[in-house]
Amino acid sequence: MTQDNKSINSHIEEYLDYYCKLSHAPGFAVLLKGQWGCGKTWFIEKYRDKLKAKKQKCLYVSLNGITSFTEIGEAFLQQLNPFWASKEMAIVRKVSGGLFKGLLKGTLKIDLNNDGKDDGTWSFGIPDINVPEYLKITNETILIFDDLERCKIDISNLLGYINNFVEHDDLKVIIVANEDELLKPDINNSRSDNSSKDNSSTSYKVIKEKLIGKTFAVSLDFEGALESFIAIVENSCASQFLSNNIELIEILYQKANYENLRCLRQIILDFDRIYEVLPEKATSKPEILQDILKVLMAFSIEIKRGNMLATDISKLENGYTSEAMQRKMALKRQALSSVTNENNEEETKLKKIISTYPELGLYEPFLGKVWWQTFFDKGILNTRELETSLLNSKYFQDENTPNWIRLWHFSYLFDDEFDNLLKKVESEYTNRQFIELGIIKHITGLFLMFSDIEVYHKSKEEILEESKLYINYLKDDKKLDIPDNRYVSADDIIGSAYAGLGYQGKEFEEFKEFCSYIEEVQDLAKVESMPGDAQDLLAIMQNDTRKFYGMICISNSPEQIYCDTPILNYIEPSVFVEKLLEMEFEDRRRVGWALTERYQFDDINKQLLEELDWLQSVRDLLLKEADTRKGKISGYCLKQLNEHYLNKAIEKFEKKTQG
Repeated sequence: MTQDNKSINSHIEEYLDYYCKLSHAPGFAVLLKGQWGCGKTWFIEKYRDKLKAKKQKCLYVSLNGITSFTEIGEAFLQQLNPFWASKEMAIVRKVSGGLFKGLLKGTLKIDLNNDGKDDGTWSFGIPDINVPEYLKITNETILIFDDLERCKIDISNLLGYINNFVEHDDLKVIIVANEDELLKPDINNSRSDNSSKDNSSTSYKVIKEKLIGKTFAVSLDFEGALESFIAIVENSCASQFLSNNIELIEILYQKANYENLRCLRQIILDFDRIYEVLPEKATSKPEILQDILKVLMAFSIEIKRGNMLATDISKLENGYTSEAMQRKMALKRQALSSVTNENNEEETKLKKIISTYPELGLYEPFLGKVWWQTFFDKGILNTRELETSLLNSKYFQDENTPNWIRLWHFSYLFDDEFDNLLKKVESEYTNRQFIELGIIKHITGLFLMFSDIEVYHKSKEEILEESKLYINYLKDDKKLDIPDNRYVSADDIIGSAYAGLGYQGKEFEEFKEFCSYIEEVQDLAKVESMPGDAQDLLAIMQNDTRKFYGMICISNSPEQIYCDTPILNYIEPSVFVEKLLEMEFEDRRRVGWALTERYQFDDINKQLLEELDWLQSVRDLLLKEADTRKGKISGYCLKQLNEHYLNKAIEKFEKKTQG
């Protein structure tokens, strides 16, 4: 709004009022120009509402993607009569082709051979094609053509078509366009017709002088547009919050130096969607809502303007690195300069985004990178992760909050608070009070960072060694979590966060080495647990063959934990056959089918090749048992089981080993 409480585009609105009220034909059109996203369409839509309130007949068409004048005519006709937009009329239009092409002119022009030329004219008096008065366009009708630059019709022909309404039909016409695009020399390259113009921008300039009488540049009416967007928010509490924070939104938009109202509208709608799933304890804190809104705006703007992808959110890193770290990274880049130029450009772009919004700390945004990346990349509102992030945020810290979480928010601590918390967390860590690997990684990362900035007395090497000893302790005490692929969280996919908090110090080589060590020990623990797990699997086979199938084969089952692990090697073949023979025929068949499916893919995991000897032993034992039952139906069934399932699986194996 301007100082006198008028819209920044009020002068345009005042002129359009004058133009539309003229009792005579002005003989020219009005052009409203402006960059994409500046609010031209929003402005003209608001003005159309004003005309409708005055019962002024107004017809609007967006020329975006239009390829023929027939499409323009149909767009107008659908507004003149709702029946024209009905499903029944759509069928009529398909059958009749260009039959209704000339209706806007008060006559019915007929294109019988669909060559784009009129083959005759029928009067309105023909039976069954009587046109009521309200379908006719009079000189009181206002025609509005939006998105002129996006039309696929040759610009000269298009402006000539519009000029006919102005010059010959005495109509008032408003044109909305991004004129900069029309003035580009290569504008004709985007059009689909076969006409060739050496310079369509010159043609536009020539015809514009004849057609356009007044030109206005539409300015970004940020506040007016924002208020209208907020008005459509369904949640009244969310709407009230946004209304109370208009200034905050405008400041951040100015900081981003971005003028696109489409993006602003999407931000408002996304905030409304997020607000709906927030717990009451969060919606009652305006500072939480402000933090969410600011991060939402920053990511939305930078993704919309093409500075980053949604998947780049997990790549945003803190600008902090020690001098030693910077030297190492510089040497590494120099050694790999031929392959890292593109990565360096991306890194520079992401650093620029972080520096644009320094107060937001986008390298570790409120609610966490994991949550925001999932939201923007997949459109998913992960309420579980959201709840966790909120509970672990700075806004819900109290005496019951774990010490390591309070330490993670170290920037909000006084020196004495920090020193006391660091000692407490170090003591808890030394006494092995944690078993969650995510927490241990958090504490290790914090120690590494504190060591690097010289607020912790231990070196990075000492911290790494102690962290490895911690993992060894968990393994020896049978407390080490061994992932079985039953559930992979978003945190695990991105590998940079736990409990809604990003790992501090993850840029250090010591942290990366620690994470690799965890995986090595997990693999070792998994191997050591195989004999016991194999016996459990054997019991499952006897009681639930469907579950057995799901556990050893690639499938949609969340329990496919052994699909690429040679666990069958840990089952004694004779015991396997013994248990198999105790089962019903149908269950035996399912087990045989599971074994065949387990090895069906040509690119089977090389580790599964270790099961070939086991499989051959099982087959030989079954054949031996079948021979002892020769002459009995059970012997025949065992041979069939071998032939249809085990032999096929072994053949697949042998082809793989020979290849």
